[in-house]
Amino acid sequence: MAKSGNTPNIKGYRIGGSNTAPPRQVPYPAQEVADPTRPRNVLDYVLARRAVLEEIKRNALMTEQICDADPYLLRAAQHHGEQTERKCPICAKNELVHVTYVFGDDLGYQSGRVKSSAELTEMAFEYGHFQIYVVEVCQRCEWNHLYLSYALGDGKPRPIPRKPKDVLE
Repeated sequence: MAKSGNTPNIKGYRIGGSNTAPPRQVPYPAQEVADPTRPRNVLDYVLARRAVLEEIKRNALMTEQICDADPYLLRAAQHHGEQTERKCPICAKNELVHVTYVFGDDLGYQSGRVKSSAELTEMAFEYGHFQIYVVEVCQRCEWNHLYLSYALGDGKPRPIPRKPKDVLE
């Protein structure tokens, strides 16, 4: 009991008795994957790309409507993109650049980052499942279109990594 004029002395107890955090849930069941570096669930967006280009030819779309790459995408293409040998379908002057993004629950705070092809090979053995999206970008006219998406990983569920304290937002 607390004496009058003093604040009460309240003690709390943690039910369960442990100071450790509960185990993190894995986001998907285990899968048998023969080769983690071999793309699975591949989606090629060539038909969608072709439909957009046909609409431009029919004057149903203005190039200003489709040549609208985000400044961050253009910056990623400049610094992290991988050059292709294909010419831009709009300006036909520049070669397209592929920017590769990775997403997945296994990646934790690293989900949504730009990665190179070499990094994807390493990541395929480090993570159970993650999705890759490849965007083609023309840095001259700012054409951009989703080119390809697929999944990689070894199929073994892992707990979601916690964000290190030294990583900035």
